[in-house]
Amino acid sequence: MKLSTHCNKKIITKCWVIFFWIMTWQVVHYIVGKDILVPSFYATMGKVFELLGQANFYYDIGMTFYRVFMGVVISFVLGSLSALMAYFLPIIKELFTPFVTTLKSTPVMAVIILALLWFTKNNVPIFVCFLMCYPVVYTNILKGLQEVNKDLLEMAYIFKVKQRYILKDLYLPQVRPYIESALGMIIGLSWKVVIAAEVLAVPKYSMGYNLLSAKSYLETETLFAWVVIIVILSSLCEMLVAKLIRRGGNKI
Repeated sequence: MKLSTHCNKKIITKCWVIFFWIMTWQVVHYIVGKDILVPSFYATMGKVFELLGQANFYYDIGMTFYRVFMGVVISFVLGSLSALMAYFLPIIKELFTPFVTTLKSTPVMAVIILALLWFTKNNVPIFVCFLMCYPVVYTNILKGLQEVNKDLLEMAYIFKVKQRYILKDLYLPQVRPYIESALGMIIGLSWKVVIAAEVLAVPKYSMGYNLLSAKSYLETETLFAWVVIIVILSSLCEMLVAKLIRRGGNKI
């Protein structure tokens, strides 16, 4: 009963928060007084539903989602592997440190411009997403590995504990929170980076292309509608990944 009441309170609170920001949006709309600068919430949502009825809308979303997915998977796999290598081989860590530090401090726009010279416009967003997300995965997982209790590891080796038990009972519990943190960070980051790359690379089928098109033709309602859709999709992806992580953690 208490759990149900708590859940109801959370839902009510979230509804009030959403209502507050919708009203704030409307107030700003009335203050500005120009639809071309800030369209109303109702006009924007009307455009969202209009987009939902267009066939190309789903293809554009699908292509952007594909680029986000590929960028996240590649960055997570390579980031994890390089973190393992850096943990077990100190020389690899020394070699990777300047590269990772450079990626962390390089502006996204600079990476996108360079990528435009090296890749086709359809692959630019994937490459940029990988480069921006890779340092997050690498640093988080490496830090998690370094936090593993060295005394317990030494004891496990002395008593000749099997490798699979060392991995399952020592490494995995320690590294898991850092993996969760890395995934949570790169999911939100990947959408921002991919959309930004699409705006500059202008692949024909993409959400970024639609943002640029709406801006070029001063279709502010359409522009706001796409922004709302991007925020919703990004949030849903983060929620889905978080839920999958919790389920996976419960099975460990």
